[in-house]
Amino acid sequence: MCIRDRDIEIKKIDFDADSTIKLESRKETKRWSKFSNQFVPVVEKVGKNKYKLISGAEKIHIATEKGESKVNCNIIDNLSDEEKGALDLRLLYQGSESCPITLGERFLDFREKFSITQQQLAKKTGITPGTIHHYESLIKTLAPSLKKNVMNKELTFKEARSIADIDDHDRQIDLAKPFLSGDLSSVHVEKIVSLAKKHPGSEVKIIIESVTKGKQIVEEKKIEPEKIIEENIVDFDSIDSRILKISAEIDLIQSEEIPEFKRLKLISSLRILQSRTQLALSSLNTKATILNLLGNKVSKK
Repeated sequence: MCIRDRDIEIKKIDFDADSTIKLESRKETKRWSKFSNQFVPVVEKVGKNKYKLISGAEKIHIATEKGESKVNCNIIDNLSDEEKGALDLRLLYQGSESCPITLGERFLDFREKFSITQQQLAKKTGITPGTIHHYESLIKTLAPSLKKNVMNKELTFKEARSIADIDDHDRQIDLAKPFLSGDLSSVHVEKIVSLAKKHPGSEVKIIIESVTKGKQIVEEKKIEPEKIIEENIVDFDSIDSRILKISAEIDLIQSEEIPEFKRLKLISSLRILQSRTQLALSSLNTKATILNLLGNKVSKK
């Protein structure tokens, strides 16, 4: 594709029928696309000093109203399929009547067809990567019922793309209800969604009241059931049996070839066992001494 930048006399630019109808309609209603003055008009040269308008009719009209006879344009030649598709996407995005769901689908379809990233598509269309991401999120993550609401113009793009940041579809639907009913305006949606993500366990009603009435969100603390501490019941017969068993196993250690790293670990474990054994013996001997003393006193009486 060849692109040239040049100031062209407005009278030499031909508007196609569709562009003319839209332009005349917007002249009457004063409803201009928010992109009216953002993009340079694109034209195709069709003859000597003759150009066909591809996009940018509104900007040319604004220039005419200011009394300007020329307007800066991009002149294009020899568009490839990918370049033409990217240009069509830009024109669709510029259209004030474009459905957000349609745009999201077209962005995804184009990227899949030509195997490009959001950043690459942004460079080809002049649309920011963040904007492309928001439109695509309507297709990827928004609940199916809310997509229909967007298509029916019951939910705005701002509301839909904010709510699409919530993973759970049921929670999305709950968050959308006050906007669908008209109880809340889109002014609050970003703050509400932000709090919903921060407090996933809180009810939507509480989150909304926090935003609209300034009420503090108090997370409910889960009360864990009290742990029942069972008394340690000592099975002396079982302990005695295990002590004898481990004694036999300790005897085997002396006749085995043990790797160095295992030997050191065994030494550490045996020292712990030795310490616990000495404490147990000391305790048992003390108790035996006390019992003997008590027995002697009773016999003397």
